[in-house]
Amino acid sequence: MPSRRGAVLIVAFWLAVTGYVGYRDVWPVVAGSDPPAVALDLADEAARNVPARWTVYRTVSGHKVKAGGLTTRTTYVEADDTFRFTHEYRNLRLEVGPLGAVSVPEFRTAVRVTRGGDLREQTAEGRFEILAGGLKFGEATVRLAGAVADGLLSAAVDGSFTFGGATESLSQVLDPVPVPEGQPLTAMQPVHRLTGVRAGRRWAVHESDPVGDAIKAALKAKGINPPAGRTGHLIGEVLSGTQPLEWKGQPVACRVIDYRRAGVLEVRTWVRDPDGKVLKQEAFYKGETLSVERDE
Repeated sequence: MPSRRGAVLIVAFWLAVTGYVGYRDVWPVVAGSDPPAVALDLADEAARNVPARWTVYRTVSGHKVKAGGLTTRTTYVEADDTFRFTHEYRNLRLEVGPLGAVSVPEFRTAVRVTRGGDLREQTAEGRFEILAGGLKFGEATVRLAGAVADGLLSAAVDGSFTFGGATESLSQVLDPVPVPEGQPLTAMQPVHRLTGVRAGRRWAVHESDPVGDAIKAALKAKGINPPAGRTGHLIGEVLSGTQPLEWKGQPVACRVIDYRRAGVLEVRTWVRDPDGKVLKQEAFYKGETLSVERDE
């Protein structure tokens, strides 16, 4: 069992990295109402069989800077007729305060689902460094892995942390948590193409983060209260008409999907009209914008 400090570092890793990389939803399963108003064609994703490359940007006070890169791929697993979504982030540098930052040389996530879209396993692993005033004062390597059986996800976390010259290892099996059925379509997880993007479509997004729930339960068992998440339903809506998006130096007509919580815009997705190719995704939080833009 990791110490109290190790447990705090687990949640620090979870919040600092996944909070930026995926609108704090790299892993969480997010499905629309049944059937989803906006859907992902699994066979189409896997048939492409070519990795897509993206650039991650941060925009603060009108200044846009490159924050890293991303490669996504979808593969078909013939052995059990499932699909695996892989996201590999590289060379991320994410500001977390006036003086602090998290440097992520590499971070990889994978989600495997059935043909019907139900979750079967999730993994995430990477290295990160915590910086303050431009100086490194901590680093870590962490791997989280979970598999679903009988409607429950069982996960474990392993890793090592170095702070102040001392290194601590951790290994913990998390308590199983229930996993809802539904296609893992997240508001900020880039995919190749979306279908059903028609003006006026509006739906409630049902969010679930089973691994996050398991980590929070483990922290509470140690007497640590993790930060509360956002409250209220996330509502997705396809705006009317098309809007121009500058892509590769040319204006491209796109359908725009807005995701709002309590009326506040949190995520925006730009989908090329009419073929549904996703070109850009943006997340908005406290005056800052994090965007993921397709390179090709």
